[in-house]
Amino acid sequence: MNEPYWNLRGLLISYGIAALMVLSYLWSPTRMLWDSLDRHIAFGLNSLVQTSRPEQLFWAFANLRVFDYIAALILFAVLACYVMRGTNAPREVRFARAVVVCVLLVLLVAFTREFLFKDVARESPSLVLQPFTLLSEHTPFDAKDHSTQSFPGDHATVVATFTFLLWFFAGRRYGLVSALLATLFILPRLVSGAHWFSDAVIGGVVTALVAVSLVVFTPVQDALVRALVGLMRQTRRGAHAHTHHPSHR
Repeated sequence: MNEPYWNLRGLLISYGIAALMVLSYLWSPTRMLWDSLDRHIAFGLNSLVQTSRPEQLFWAFANLRVFDYIAALILFAVLACYVMRGTNAPREVRFARAVVVCVLLVLLVAFTREFLFKDVARESPSLVLQPFTLLSEHTPFDAKDHSTQSFPGDHATVVATFTFLLWFFAGRRYGLVSALLATLFILPRLVSGAHWFSDAVIGGVVTALVAVSLVVFTPVQDALVRALVGLMRQTRRGAHAHTHHPSHR
């Protein structure tokens, strides 16, 4: 483990990128570009399911809750692979980092959903754009294809947070794999029209960038990992001492 540190350059660059993206979304002239991009992407992706029955069934399944669980298991498998086979730190440190990833994911999603964007109302493209193919009307699946609070994209927040953290902790190889999976897992909600592209990028990716940067470019992640490693070592010593105590011989 490295000594606790502040990476002010990384923090400023990350927050600068996040600020520019948010300002481009709020400033009227560039917001028009975002709105145009949103419409073109929504219509373009939804065109995949307008006439093709196999496409409709595939993307409808990808918008079911069970697919969310499958995606979560796949991401967890990537994280477990890093813990078991990573080489950039001792295994106990890699395990502690994995715990930090899981805890931060839960906290960030809960915070954004219950506090930060709780009262943000935005109708999904499936409720705004016409004509639009609703998967729930063309398949027997109860697919997620509409929302009156589409901002931010929860899936995008989760997978972006996971990708940023894994890239920082595990390195570029694991980060690229996670980024590819993240893109695939975000697509179903965009194809079905449950979220706008900007819901994912501005609401999800930017939120993740701000939150993760505050953790990885400050002493926070070092402190959390050190505390977890110390707890594991203390627990292991306690278990070892208990096993070798005379009363257990």
